[in-house]
Amino acid sequence: MNTAGWYAVIAVGWAVVRAAIARRTERAFEAANPRGPDGYVIGGEPITLRGSRAGAVLLLHGYNDSPQSMYSVAAALNARGWTVRVPAFPGHACTLPVFAASGSAQWIGAARDELAALRATGRPVAVGGLSMGGAIALLLAAEDPGVRAVVAFAPYLHASLPVRVMHAISWIATLGARYVASGGGRSVRDRVAGERMIAYGTGTPRLLVQLQHVVHAARVVLPFVRQPVLYLQSREDNRIPVSAAEEAFALIGSADKTLHWTTGNAHVLTVDYGHEELERIAADWLESRLE
Repeated sequence: MNTAGWYAVIAVGWAVVRAAIARRTERAFEAANPRGPDGYVIGGEPITLRGSRAGAVLLLHGYNDSPQSMYSVAAALNARGWTVRVPAFPGHACTLPVFAASGSAQWIGAARDELAALRATGRPVAVGGLSMGGAIALLLAAEDPGVRAVVAFAPYLHASLPVRVMHAISWIATLGARYVASGGGRSVRDRVAGERMIAYGTGTPRLLVQLQHVVHAARVVLPFVRQPVLYLQSREDNRIPVSAAEEAFALIGSADKTLHWTTGNAHVLTVDYGHEELERIAADWLESRLE
């Protein structure tokens, strides 16, 4: 067999191994996260909490997790009387292959559809979100002046070094493995809360590129966000440096914007230590901005 033939054999052999490793990863996730009849991982389904007040809040979860990460925030806002909706982004809280096939256009499009549905009810609507969800919430506000206010929990407006590197080498990385670990250290310091998180803990090189697309799309429109903005950020965020958060906050065009710093928690503020206090701050802040 000539050299080209040996290369072909090696390539086919690696493709078989790569597919087997990917399937093992998929089976492990499915075994640990059974799905309900609606196709969502049990506990990670979309959330709708009806309220008695006129206002409504659209909350968006982060990349690689599920509506479960926003449940406590949703419950706290609903306790004040607002209707709260937490959809699941396409590809999230279901299966790894479905996640792998999703992308930034679908995520942003789904958020736009959810906002349009809430606005169609005639309610005054605020938007909010965690990480990627926070970035998309700011994007929605820039696009729709009718949005009353934005509550952003550690909005992902800064592509971390691993994401930037993967963007540069994604085509090579894809040849190496179908799925790659999320990396970046622990995003939840509270171990109990971290273990309860419904998240894939893995993605694909292509998905990390899609995440960077969201970062770029949101950053470009920050100067056009004119609504009141509450920006909640940990000084110990394992994914977003303090300087990057300050830079992104400065770009927001609103005259009514507040950057609230917290400590003792990591990136996923909505489930980590101190989340109850942040929920109270968010609810109090919305009282005068979402009648």
